Amino acid sequence: MEFFFAVFFLLFYYIRPQDWIPSLSGVGLIKPIIALWFFALVAVRSRPSPLPGLARTPHDWAMFAYLAYIVFFADAGIMAVLPLLSFYMLTVQSLNTWDRLKRYLKFWNGALIVIASFAVLTKFGIDITSAENNHFTQMGRMAINTWLHDNPNALGHSVVVAIPASYLLYFWKQGFTSRWVVFPILAGIAFYCAWLTQSKGAYLVGGATVVMAFVIGKPKWLQAIALSAAILGGIPALSFLPRMSEMGDLRSDEGVQGRLLAWEMAKTAEGNNPTGVGWNQFVAYIPWVEGTNHMIVTKATHSSYVQIGADLGRYGLFLYIAAIWCAVHTLLVTKSADDTQERCRRVLLIFLIANVVSGWMINRQYHTEYFLLIAGAAAMHRLRKAEELAKLGTPEETDEKPGLSPKTLVEELRKAWTRKETPAFIARPSESLQKSKPLWHRFGSLDLACSVGLTWLTLRLWTYVLENF
Repeated sequence: MEFFFAVFFLLFYYIRPQDWIPSLSGVGLIKPIIALWFFALVAVRSRPSPLPGLARTPHDWAMFAYLAYIVFFADAGIMAVLPLLSFYMLTVQSLNTWDRLKRYLKFWNGALIVIASFAVLTKFGIDITSAENNHFTQMGRMAINTWLHDNPNALGHSVVVAIPASYLLYFWKQGFTSRWVVFPILAGIAFYCAWLTQSKGAYLVGGATVVMAFVIGKPKWLQAIALSAAILGGIPALSFLPRMSEMGDLRSDEGVQGRLLAWEMAKTAEGNNPTGVGWNQFVAYIPWVEGTNHMIVTKATHSSYVQIGADLGRYGLFLYIAAIWCAVHTLLVTKSADDTQERCRRVLLIFLIANVVSGWMINRQYHTEYFLLIAGAAAMHRLRKAEELAKLGTPEETDEKPGLSPKTLVEELRKAWTRKETPAFIARPSESLQKSKPLWHRFGSLDLACSVGLTWLTLRLWTYVLENF
């Protein structure tokens, strides 16, 4: 039952029927969904968690620390972050088998295909969300009338990820029908929708994730060749996509200049306020000239990292990145036991890479997608760690000798003393421990160094863009 609500919430978040079904407009549905989901976990839970407890992985602690920081240092009430914590914890607890995690990712990909279909269908006279009234649609760029995807960039960044995800879910190591019927249809819908958005950022994210989908899990030498070929041939190929020719003259682009002004103001706010100006409080006001009219308008930062840097300061940015690093760490070092586990690992990694790259171009810093991604990686971590602990706990794997008699014990000790070596029942480590390194399970000095380094790199890249554009 809890898995049903996990999927229901995921689909509800992306498809957002309350935005295009008149009878649902203005109806508060999030709290009832959370309440029912919580009840399903507590009262009628169908499967226990592989690692019982609320804080069993580094991801959990990183998420708690991030949300606690928002409450205590960013002037956000606990009720403001409680839904975000609920989305995270309920998802972690619900994805408690590998089959559920795989199906969840399929539903995630399916939700992206559905919103892409909404957009594509408008080209054939079927306008489910009244997209024809959208300002951007009237300008020739595709968007749909939902809160999450009411502009081309947001829509493009979401749906383009369905191309590599569909490849991993329906083509990689799959049967004939899945490969040559299902995958082409799904990838074609996502590609056509992304094309219609004319979003330059979405094209870049799509190109990066498609390449990553092919190189993940391959030998290092093959990865190097593929990445080199993608850089040499892929970047010129992107120039043929709509509006990509404008990438060569970004300095004269009014939209880019407006974003840079917003970034500069956000940088000033971050420099003057180490803990930020407050959760979701930073707004950039820039001068704007339209004909003979001079006005002051608000301008979005179009960057999750820049917005968080201004809202929460460098310390809040560090915690935001630390949670991402925990997910990346798990997805990179996990050794999959079968194709299902490897499929889940690769799809989650693709979703996470897309979110990280998109974070430099669109504002999704407090969107539910971030918390669901970290939750997916944390759920996978729990599953793999539980399997590891169960395997190491068996006598045949740990080389324990239950029921060792006193006579045998004395004999082992006598032989060891004579040969001047450690007794066999102490010296022999398990083969599983010799062959594989245990999955990381503590936020250690390496993780701290990586999180600090990534935060510094983010701030440095932010400064570099302002100084060179």
